[in-house]
Amino acid sequence: MDVFGGAPRVLGYPRPVVLKSGSDAVLKCQIGGDPQPDVVWERKNVPIVPGGRYSIAQEGKVYTLFISGITLADAGQYICRAKNSIGETYAAATLKVEEQVQEVQAIQSPQEQQEVKVIPPQQEIKPQPQQQPQPEKEADPFQDKKPRFLIKPLSLRVDRGEDAAFSCKLWGDPLPEVLWEKDGKQLKEIYESSHFHIGQQDGGWFQLKIFRTRGPDGGVYTCKAVNRHGEVVAGAVLLVEPVPEQRGESHQNGYTNGHWSPHQNKDKYPRARHSKEPQLNVAKAKKFTVSEGKHAKFRCYVTGKPKPEIVWKKDGEPITPGRRHLLFEDREGYYTLKVLYCKQNDTGLYICAASNALGNTLSAVHLSVKGPPVRFERALQDLEVRERDVAVLECEVPEESIPTAWYLEDQRLQPGNKYGIEQKGTRRRLTIRDVGADDDGVYLCEMPDGGKSIAELAVKGTIVKKLPRRLEVLEGENAAFCVEVDEEEMEVFWFKDNLQLRETHQTIIKSFGKTHILVFVNTSYQDSGTVTFMAGRSKTSSKLRVKAIKHSPPICPVEVQMNTDCPNGVVLSWSPSPNLQNTTKSVYVVELQEVGSQEWQRCLTTEMDTSAEILGDSVPCEGNYRFRMCCMNKYGRSGHVEFPKVVHLAPGPKIKTPLKNTVVTEGEDAVFSIELSASMIGTWFLNSTQLQASERFSISHTKTLHTLRFHNVQNVYNGAEITFIATGVRDSAVLQVQAAVVKFIPLAEGDKNKKVEAGNPIVLYCEVSHTAAAVRWFKDGQELHREEGLNIQSDGNMRRLVIQSAEYSHSGVYTCQSNEDVVTFNVDVEGPPVSFKETPVEEKQKSTMELDPVVLHCELTRPDVTARWFKDGVEVLQSENVTIQAEGTMRRLIIRSAQLSDAGTYMCHAGDNNTSFSVYVKEPPVTIVEPKDDVHMDRYVSEEIILNCELSRSNGQACWFKDGLKVQESENVQLSSDGPYRRLTILCASKRDSGEYVCDTGGDSVFFQLIVTEAPICIISPSEPDVEVCLLAPERLLLSCEISKAEAVVCWYCDGMEVEVSERLILEEDGTHRRLIIPQTTIDDSAEYVCETADDSVTFWVKIEEPPVKLSCSKKSDGVIQNFAGEAVVLELEVSRENAEVSWMKDGVKMNESNNVSIIVDGLVRKLIIHSPNPMDSGLYTCNAIDDTMDFQVKISESPLKILKKDEIKTDYKTSLSDDIVLECELSRPNGEVKWYKDGERIEENERFCFEQEGAFRSLVILCAELEDSGEYFLDAKDDSISFHVTVQEPPVKILGNSGQPDVQEMVSGDDLILACEVSRANAPVQWLFNEKPLLPDSRTYIESYGTLHKIIISDIQPSDSGKYVCDAVDDKMMTVIKVQVPRVVEFLTELHNTTVMEGEEATFKCVVSPDDVQMLWFMDGEIIKPSERFIIEQNGLCHTLVIRNVQLLDSSRITAEAEGVISKASFRVQEAQVLFTKKMDAVMAEEFGEATLETEVSLESGEVQWMRQGVVIQPGPRHTLTQDGRKRSLKISNLSLSDRGTYRCETLHDRTQIKLNVEPRMITIRKGLVDTETFERETASFEVELSHADVEGVWQKDGLRVKPNNTFRVSANGCVHGLTLTNLTLEDTGTITFSAEGLRTSARLLVKETPVAILKKLCDMRLEEGSPVTLECELSRQNVEVKWMKNGLELKSDKGLRIYSMGRKRCLQITQTTVSDSGLYTCEIGDLSTFCKLEIYERELELVTELEDLYIKENQNAVFMCEVSMEDMPGDWYKNDHKIRPSSTIKTRREGTKHFLLICNVTMEDAGEIKFVSKQVESVAYLEVEELPVSIVRPLRDRTALEKHRVILECTISAPHCEVRWFKGDEELESSERMEITSEGCYHKLIIHQVEVEDEGTYSIVVGEHMATAKLMVEAQSIKLVKELEDNEVTAPEAARFQCEVSVPLIKPPVWTLNGETLQPGPDIHLANKGTVYTLTFKNTSSEMSGIVKFTTGKAKSSANLTVL
Repeated sequence: MDVFGGAPRVLGYPRPVVLKSGSDAVLKCQIGGDPQPDVVWERKNVPIVPGGRYSIAQEGKVYTLFISGITLADAGQYICRAKNSIGETYAAATLKVEEQVQEVQAIQSPQEQQEVKVIPPQQEIKPQPQQQPQPEKEADPFQDKKPRFLIKPLSLRVDRGEDAAFSCKLWGDPLPEVLWEKDGKQLKEIYESSHFHIGQQDGGWFQLKIFRTRGPDGGVYTCKAVNRHGEVVAGAVLLVEPVPEQRGESHQNGYTNGHWSPHQNKDKYPRARHSKEPQLNVAKAKKFTVSEGKHAKFRCYVTGKPKPEIVWKKDGEPITPGRRHLLFEDREGYYTLKVLYCKQNDTGLYICAASNALGNTLSAVHLSVKGPPVRFERALQDLEVRERDVAVLECEVPEESIPTAWYLEDQRLQPGNKYGIEQKGTRRRLTIRDVGADDDGVYLCEMPDGGKSIAELAVKGTIVKKLPRRLEVLEGENAAFCVEVDEEEMEVFWFKDNLQLRETHQTIIKSFGKTHILVFVNTSYQDSGTVTFMAGRSKTSSKLRVKAIKHSPPICPVEVQMNTDCPNGVVLSWSPSPNLQNTTKSVYVVELQEVGSQEWQRCLTTEMDTSAEILGDSVPCEGNYRFRMCCMNKYGRSGHVEFPKVVHLAPGPKIKTPLKNTVVTEGEDAVFSIELSASMIGTWFLNSTQLQASERFSISHTKTLHTLRFHNVQNVYNGAEITFIATGVRDSAVLQVQAAVVKFIPLAEGDKNKKVEAGNPIVLYCEVSHTAAAVRWFKDGQELHREEGLNIQSDGNMRRLVIQSAEYSHSGVYTCQSNEDVVTFNVDVEGPPVSFKETPVEEKQKSTMELDPVVLHCELTRPDVTARWFKDGVEVLQSENVTIQAEGTMRRLIIRSAQLSDAGTYMCHAGDNNTSFSVYVKEPPVTIVEPKDDVHMDRYVSEEIILNCELSRSNGQACWFKDGLKVQESENVQLSSDGPYRRLTILCASKRDSGEYVCDTGGDSVFFQLIVTEAPICIISPSEPDVEVCLLAPERLLLSCEISKAEAVVCWYCDGMEVEVSERLILEEDGTHRRLIIPQTTIDDSAEYVCETADDSVTFWVKIEEPPVKLSCSKKSDGVIQNFAGEAVVLELEVSRENAEVSWMKDGVKMNESNNVSIIVDGLVRKLIIHSPNPMDSGLYTCNAIDDTMDFQVKISESPLKILKKDEIKTDYKTSLSDDIVLECELSRPNGEVKWYKDGERIEENERFCFEQEGAFRSLVILCAELEDSGEYFLDAKDDSISFHVTVQEPPVKILGNSGQPDVQEMVSGDDLILACEVSRANAPVQWLFNEKPLLPDSRTYIESYGTLHKIIISDIQPSDSGKYVCDAVDDKMMTVIKVQVPRVVEFLTELHNTTVMEGEEATFKCVVSPDDVQMLWFMDGEIIKPSERFIIEQNGLCHTLVIRNVQLLDSSRITAEAEGVISKASFRVQEAQVLFTKKMDAVMAEEFGEATLETEVSLESGEVQWMRQGVVIQPGPRHTLTQDGRKRSLKISNLSLSDRGTYRCETLHDRTQIKLNVEPRMITIRKGLVDTETFERETASFEVELSHADVEGVWQKDGLRVKPNNTFRVSANGCVHGLTLTNLTLEDTGTITFSAEGLRTSARLLVKETPVAILKKLCDMRLEEGSPVTLECELSRQNVEVKWMKNGLELKSDKGLRIYSMGRKRCLQITQTTVSDSGLYTCEIGDLSTFCKLEIYERELELVTELEDLYIKENQNAVFMCEVSMEDMPGDWYKNDHKIRPSSTIKTRREGTKHFLLICNVTMEDAGEIKFVSKQVESVAYLEVEELPVSIVRPLRDRTALEKHRVILECTISAPHCEVRWFKGDEELESSERMEITSEGCYHKLIIHQVEVEDEGTYSIVVGEHMATAKLMVEAQSIKLVKELEDNEVTAPEAARFQCEVSVPLIKPPVWTLNGETLQPGPDIHLANKGTVYTLTFKNTSSEMSGIVKFTTGKAKSSANLTVL
């Protein structure tokens, strides 16, 4: 987009003017601009004012300055400055004034004048010396006369302001002319003449010099050398480096603007200085808007000499090139700024500032960046990473379901090894792995609606400035690449398509410090490819594309003639230009013009014809016409050539007035008319169907006017195509049918408001604007349909609704609606007055409780009357709490939850009558909401106690009672009320506050059972329940506790046994402190110590450890050990304990056992052995025992270095030139260092001398040996040495590729003979022999040599040159035998003839050629014809035939027959045939995202068609493919969408056809699902899913979590197959793998098994004495294996006495102190493997001295059991009923020597049972019997009131648990059931009744022994409402009478039916039934005595009706 198009620009520059003094000067400048600029001429910065000698004129865009009578003072520069509101520009003109005396000196010879003409203007003119004849040189190697570069120009880097000079040396005969160009442009086009100089010197030297270089001078310069034999091009690069601002001459961009020429005086033309920039009107700057993420391109056309320097600015700040800012000059000369992927912050004012030495100009545009409709919640952020790091870009979208796509600039990124794309919630993440220089760029995340988030990724590494991603140049232009690295003198490489590039004449590779440049000069199409730059491990690439160059247009035809002899026609003929090239197909275009008109019209186009006939039918009107023609091809058009005569032509029939598209309303008539220029018969078509005159279609024809009238058009014809066809005439139009806009004719008010009496008919009518209009009738919003009594009529424009007999229900609002309009009728059916039926008195007086519902109902005499309800005179409206119902004649007012405010008088108004109701609302009794159940509270003395109740009402009254007495407030007791809450607070509780508290509201109460006890005795310090104590033996142990009461009793226990005071154990008491002291501890004192009070305890875990380990040296040593390498080193010491663990370290690093290092433990001795040490093993070795360390200083020295097997080493070497030499020997040890010497000088490793080392072998490798490499080589191995003698000889000369056999070649006289051979050495002597005689150079013989290549060239070879040629290279020869033959003569006896055929026919070309064996080639427009089915080439003797079958229009061409260089040509013309469709297309069904092919068939293979949809021509593209196969034409649509369905049309010039495409949504299925997989750890598992469609995005999940590609999980998709590969599996990878895609899902189970493990060492059986430690040990095949230890089938875990651990592959179980119970079968399980052993622990015999005795005591007494064994301090356990007894506050155990005691305090009935004492293998048993105390009821039952269908709980508390209780209802004993649940919890017993019913009311009692408690249960019935009440019934005896009533809920109790007050029972004549909530009473046999009132009663709900029996 040219956003700066309005700024002034120079269209034509002023040329320098040289005039004689006294003459007049005219300076012209052409300037354009919009708006038109103001132009001012200046000289020396002073505007020139018209007047005197100056005058200024303007003609169009040309501005002229006239100066009359110029003098020498007028010489200089004149500035033409133009300015408008958009910008400013200028141009400079130079005026030179010469004195009159110089006229004589200007006269030159004609030859000199001729030379001046060929020198470019503005270049210095100097005479050229004439070429002198050069004497012939003998053996001149440059016999080729084409130009060649002997020295090519070199690339340069100069500072700005310095001169730059390019020099080159050329050769050629004649000496070539040289043309210098910059960036494809000639220097004079871009530079003023004073800025450069082109020179030439003797010897073929050419030079280009640029003075005072500027910034724009940088670029690629090419030197093209041309002579008549050819041309050659070489290029060089000029870099102009900016320099710091100096001397005030610098411009704002750092470049110097001044320039000068060495041929001019510095002060002769002073530079114009511009101190200020031109003013810019920002308000008038153009506005330019782009969407975020799009590109913005600004172009500015600036001209001027010197070439201006351009600076782009944004908001005043200069813009530098970057990832998103491209600055360049395009091929059209526009300076361009391209802002890529615009962001919001790119909004601003962009200025293009141009300046040169003569001035400056500005142009501006304002850019606005428009954001997308949906923005990212969190945008991408710019990122900078190091090369080969990982880069992560993350953004956040608004919604989780929005998909996104990632792009690197215009390349879409796909997930893989390089890119990881993740989606988590609304977060989107792109991970770039192994970042390289090519990853530097702009990244985008795009949402489907076009919203983009943009970020730049900067990659910091070796390459600072990378290559562009792509570069496009035209063929012949230069392609330049520039890279900058971070360091100088780096080794870099350039590659193209993976082939390394070398510098040539047309490939420039140059490095300037950190800058590296590659230039392809004069590119060709073959240069396209991938260019790669590599520096170290970093690389960057670019795609180079070379576009074909534009070609010149063709040349106009010649010899044009016109023949006017044919009637009403003309024959035009012409001949092609002889210079017309046949490489590109051209066409001739003929145009005509009516005499007197200025307009030319095209009338004919042909390809190969040289004549054409123009008839009168082709002209628009009768008149005189002239003709002209031109030639066109794809490159352009030639000039026109006009035919010489004028001819009179009259046209045939033409369309004067064409058909027009018609838009009509449905039901109207559509008229189509066409007017022709002549009267003729025509035919009308509707959608390709011919029309005939009928009721629907009227066809008329009047002279030249044809008319079609389409009557009563329907909507189905919308979009139909109407076509008219006559002879030579065809025209079409489209019929569009709009739905009729229906309007109603306005009605009078009397017709819209109807009042009718019941029974009369109702007639509603309206009139519509359109007879065919459809209407619908509605009543009160409900649509009406035709039915009995209701008729809907339509008569013309009238629409009626007729109701035969009006009823009250017919009143309402009626509407008649069309699509566009509606009319409304109000109908009121009058009837008799309304009245209320009688309502029972009890229904009018309603009394209810608050929150209960209230229903008021009444019945009207008419159902259609509206009733209104009022309360106390105020109308009642429906709300959440109030419902107003109307069902038939019934009217109800329902208050769902009555409030006190709802009490009052309610009135129902209907018509002129009303009825009233009285409502009374009472407050409900106050109930207790919380707590719902009685509360039991245990509290301690002195605590604050709060009893809290929540009442159902805030104003409810409540009283507190304690033990039956009302509680009064005191200092310690407070009563408070807070809203519905009532509280009793005891500030400081005491034991006397215990008792039963009751909160009583009168209607409800709740009990609080409060028990206040003394506070428990607590342990204050330590605060933790467990304390760990660690000591070293024999330190003093002190355990201390602080308790809450000083007088409390405390017991100490050790491992569960109460401790006894002794000399070793002391117990102390000090106030509240209790202490346990052991003066001297041992390891045996490690145990669990417990300090216990009656209510609390604390545990001390005491661990006594061994004293620290001490180290001592077992042998006398000073700690220093010296050894030679290879001799074993042994370090030995002793520890103070055998079980002491030590670690060995070397120089502070821990050592582990290895093949060379052994660590040995032998009792108290610890050893470290190094079996084969080396000097690296020297160092300080430390043995660390944690508590002590010991050091050893080890020194290992190398043994003397010797050369092994000296006598066997070869020391004398003889080799050929260029061979490799290897000198090798073996040392006594592999780490020995050596030095190499040659002839006494040390050898340094370089490219040819390589030092190699492999183990103990040392080698010197000499690559590509040279003669000077001969000499004495010496190896110095420190302690030994050896010498080698090397001799290098030149190899014999060999001819490369010589087979040894003579090569025979046959040639034709006149050809050139070229023989070449390549020898093995460049300096080898070579001689050429002919028939054994030496060959010498002469006028026909050229001998050349280039290095190893030797060549002989013999031009214009003759038969005498036949013979044997030999290349003699001293040691080798190569022979060639040449046979020269005379060429034969080939001629055409019969030439080809021009041929014209019809399209589709067959064309034959014949010619006769001599001789008969000639090789014949056929060409069509220069392209060779190959035999095929269409092209048949035959030969019969001398006759050659070409047959072309099924010719096409494109076959029109020039046919050429070439016979060995001799040619014959003929013109081939194909006339066009009509193309018709021969195959009808059927509808095509396709699937979404799939492909659809629409195919048809035409009558000609060459027929051209075009595909259209909805009138738009379909062009080939990514989704549309147009193909043709013979006569078949097809359109293939890829990636179908639902929007692609519709009708497609295929057209030729003569016919058309159409096809319908239906696109169905695609149905994706799973062809191959996932399969369960089992594998082992560290293996690989692969899952594969095959879908029915490709390009379906799928999601992989593992255990419900989405799989993210990483090193372990690899996700792939190949067509329909999706894969997931899991590598390096672990056990945690076991799970469910799921693949889902577009609603499909398939799963499989992945089971990862552990790698099998083997047992290397099994467990062994052991037998030990009780108390001994034991270790069970086994060894496995690997370390990381989990094992399970089992004892007798039960799993073991580590605890204090049992230790389970692992050491490497060993698994151990250690029991520190065994007991007999440790005996058993021990198993170590490793998966499916196991090893086991039997452990037997035997013990000493233990006997019972005193056994236990049975006890019989009463409850609450203490029980003491004693047992005595034969040994002291034996541990023992107590059991009750085989359950181990644990010490507690009521159970104590104690041991005194051999006696063991068990104390049970305050025994209960639960304590009764078997008491057993067990110690080792002995046990004693006794029984404890407890006498139960009498039971009593502590808390009796309380009366309860419950709502029906709710739950009720009756509770009772007794004095003892586990007592037998019985529940009764009245005298009936109750048992637990689903509805009645009897439970007990200790002393608490409950009876729970679920879904309580009214029948459950009664007296309930509980019996406990001799005691009983009773309570009454009251059940309130559920509120029952009547949904449908009884209705009066009148029957005739003995007919049945039926009454029905519906209630709101199912009834538990059957209702009561009465007749005249008597209860009815079911019987033969009375039937009672119910279905759900509907209850029915049926009298089967009625009589007149049964008349009366029938009443239905259930609870409080009642309904009655009258029964009348006639």
